[in-house]
Amino acid sequence: MAKNQARRTHRQRMICAAAVSATTVLSSGFAHAQAVASSTEPQVGQSLEEVMVTARRREESAQSVPIAVTALGAAELENHRVESLENLQTVVPALSVSAASGRPNAPVYSLRGIRPTEALYGQDPTVAVYFADVVISPAEGTNLGMYDLASLQVLKGPQGTLFGRNTTGGAVLLTPKRPGREFGGDVKIGFGNYGRNETQLGLDMPFADSFAMRLSGRTIDSDGYQTNVAPGPMNGAKLGGESTRSARVSAVWDVTDNVENYTIVSWDSKDTNGRGTVLQAINPATTLRCYDGPTNPNGPCGANEALPSYFDALERARGRDRNDVESDMRQRDETEVWGIVNTTTVSLSDTLTLKSIAGYRDFETYSEYDIDASAIPGILTSMQTATLQHASYELQLLGSAFDNRFDWVTGLYWYNEDGVQNSPGDVLVGVNPNNPFMQLGAVDNSSYSFFAQGIYRLTPELSLTAGVRWNYDEKEMTLSSKTPAACSLRDPNTGALLPADRCSVTLSDSFSQPTGTLSLDYKVRDDVLLYAASRLGYRSGGFNLRATTPVEYAPFDPETVIDLELGIKADWFVGDWRMRSNVAAYNQWYDDIQRTVGVTNPIGVPGSAIQNAAKANVFGIEVEQTIAPTDNLSLQLNYAYTKPEYDDWVDPFTGDDLTDTPFHFTPEHAAAASLTYTVPMQGAGELRFSASASYRSHVWINSLQTIQAIRRTPASVLPFMQQDAYTLLDLSAGWTGVMGSSFDISAYVKNVADKEYSLGGIQLYESARPDIRPFGIVTKAYGEPRTYGVELRYNF
Repeated sequence: MAKNQARRTHRQRMICAAAVSATTVLSSGFAHAQAVASSTEPQVGQSLEEVMVTARRREESAQSVPIAVTALGAAELENHRVESLENLQTVVPALSVSAASGRPNAPVYSLRGIRPTEALYGQDPTVAVYFADVVISPAEGTNLGMYDLASLQVLKGPQGTLFGRNTTGGAVLLTPKRPGREFGGDVKIGFGNYGRNETQLGLDMPFADSFAMRLSGRTIDSDGYQTNVAPGPMNGAKLGGESTRSARVSAVWDVTDNVENYTIVSWDSKDTNGRGTVLQAINPATTLRCYDGPTNPNGPCGANEALPSYFDALERARGRDRNDVESDMRQRDETEVWGIVNTTTVSLSDTLTLKSIAGYRDFETYSEYDIDASAIPGILTSMQTATLQHASYELQLLGSAFDNRFDWVTGLYWYNEDGVQNSPGDVLVGVNPNNPFMQLGAVDNSSYSFFAQGIYRLTPELSLTAGVRWNYDEKEMTLSSKTPAACSLRDPNTGALLPADRCSVTLSDSFSQPTGTLSLDYKVRDDVLLYAASRLGYRSGGFNLRATTPVEYAPFDPETVIDLELGIKADWFVGDWRMRSNVAAYNQWYDDIQRTVGVTNPIGVPGSAIQNAAKANVFGIEVEQTIAPTDNLSLQLNYAYTKPEYDDWVDPFTGDDLTDTPFHFTPEHAAAASLTYTVPMQGAGELRFSASASYRSHVWINSLQTIQAIRRTPASVLPFMQQDAYTLLDLSAGWTGVMGSSFDISAYVKNVADKEYSLGGIQLYESARPDIRPFGIVTKAYGEPRTYGVELRYNF
């Protein structure tokens, strides 16, 4: 009780700190406003660029939206070389992207500390990615649309009203470039180290005043930066490379003066040779000690049994350089996606608009990866094939009333996904030849919702926003899991193993939840906005794709996040220096958290159960500061402070208190800085120089490790389960309009210091229960080393 009282006291202090921070924010806002009022009124064109966003399903200035949103235009995306959402976290500190194993096409996203344990069919994401207002699901393949974009927006905090898939963490919106009304375009070629070469095309083709098309595409080829140094046939094989092919055709047709039809058809294919993981530690009590001999998995090896050669090979692979990896198998991660989006907009009157948004996406992936990170066959390997088709339809009605004092939107939304995820693999085949397994989950999920939101201007300066959404989700999953000898599934009622000819279990359930938003914003003046906002976000319940026993079949319920956010958005001046200060302080009440809890069966095979295990509080402060001393020099500083803490979490098997478990992949401090300087060349083009740095403080890097397992882990091994604080530095330079021509040339270096940092890993050093022999390995997956290259673009 003393501990819980201490936690409540700490939570109260956090909320008080939020209030104090908000008071400071508001006070600084008035100080900024006074500074603006007392300064010389700026001339037209002196203010900072106005960034347009669609966070409230209308196009409006980012500085007028009462929520925290980071928006990047096409030029910023290119200057920072944001070619994947993994790159985006170096610009947006509140965002974290991780990868648990050697699958670069399967990232896991986190915003403000809200993160799923892992990405599996049957578990909705906490951060949804949208392309042209249509959700991309699952997380695999979300990087494929990261080219030819007009803008990218990161909406922070729960999204519970206006966007199709309710999320507890946030949303990322990708907006592709629309067809231009004049013929023209650009073509780019690039070359870099590790055999990288790339091309990109964007072409606008107007065929009539009322009809235009845009053709865009991209190719990327690279050899890879990792080398397999294991003895045997795989020696010398490269990992970390890719072969990407993408094409996109979009068309805008003005059917009448009041009807516009906008269609996008896209195809993307990305084949990688995997990302090799590096073995970090081996538990002396590991089951692998007995890998080649008879053993009782619940007891010690034979008294006179020496360490087998396999264990020696593990020792050899342990702690290698991040670019020298060992594996007994070819590794790859291949994804192919095609999709179509159609948006039809009908202006019914000057104050009423009807919008239809339809989307369809067909996704296929195949992967092979060596989880044990060694040259020994049959320890722990996995393959995965997956197919998924998802369709969505949204009907919106947008309007204005009361002399444009009231803007509103209402609509209906439907979503369906239907697919199969098959994960065959090998587990300790030296101990048990029957351990090669097949694990399959087929999903058929539907979501329905109704939503409405209104913005009412109580006065010219004061506005109230209120929205509500009703959500209903139907989830169905069919499981099948077997070895060559028998079915691995147990009967949901009796617990007995199912016969091999009836090796499937079908689970179904439904979930519903009302969600919404409420905010109040006040314009101190046109360029200073104060706001307070609260939202309720929901992540649907579902089923565990890895379930094989009755306790694992049980559905997990939805999780929810309620937040309170206070903030300011201000444009102001210090002398001639232009400033933009966006500050947000928030607290999130995180309830019924879905957590994957690691379990181990009697033969040592890792397993998992998903439960609504915990509740927590997350407090944070975010600052985005732009400083522009001149038209040619600008500095962008972004900072995110995130402090999550579990309030309640008890191990259902042992009754142990797990509230001291760290929030994995959540740095307490994260920051990004970017300095850009341009030099006009008086008719010979413009030079641009840019330097950017990103910092992330210490994190724990595997979400399956509770405080139980961490406390049983030797102190010498704990560093391998964490990532120390690190800083990445990127440099770039470019010459636009070389000597007044249509050519642009640029060069870049990413990760200048060749910093070693991990994006995730597999931590199985300890088993879920101390009475069962652990699998006993720890691996890390590392980010890219130093890369550099040059690019040439021709504009026409």
